[in-house]
Amino acid sequence: MTIPRQNAIRPFFDSNHSEGPRDTPEFSLRDLDRSSMHPAVRLTRRSGGGFRVDGAAAAPIEGVPAAAGFVVTGAGSWSLAWNAEEHGWFLSVLETGLEREAGRTATIGEEPLLAPVSVLLADGRLFRLAMIGASDPRIELGRWDVPGAYLVGRAVAGEWELEKTAAGMMLEAPPELWILTCVELGRLDGWF
Repeated sequence: MTIPRQNAIRPFFDSNHSEGPRDTPEFSLRDLDRSSMHPAVRLTRRSGGGFRVDGAAAAPIEGVPAAAGFVVTGAGSWSLAWNAEEHGWFLSVLETGLEREAGRTATIGEEPLLAPVSVLLADGRLFRLAMIGASDPRIELGRWDVPGAYLVGRAVAGEWELEKTAAGMMLEAPPELWILTCVELGRLDGWF
């Protein structure tokens, strides 16, 4: 049985093609692999302690160590404090002398390293940050009540690269969600 060759891809394999002979079609496997993911947000460790988030907002978000946790600047002004009872972070917005809660994280158990982390925003949305996959380890941020991820994070050379999924592009994540997710990643990675 002879299988007919697809004429649509033939120019890519011909030596007479204007760009020369090629062994793959116009799109690359890298493009195919990233087709469902969107531009990355990079989380890096600051040399003096703390963290930096690039790509989540117009300006980089910086978490600088302070006496009670971190002072966070970039797309606003916040403070982060560790809450030992909840094994999580408490994020406050700093507005003209007033502080109001913007969100918090919490884990369960005495060894919260592999336990999912709850991320609660002030507007009531509850997210789940969890380690996923043995053969392809990664962190995924999704909701507790629906399947699927909004963000997928992978460790890359001592940093974290976070990519939005198609659902994540529709989420319109506020800076508070990025801050709480990134500070938890830093904690889980042993940065502080």
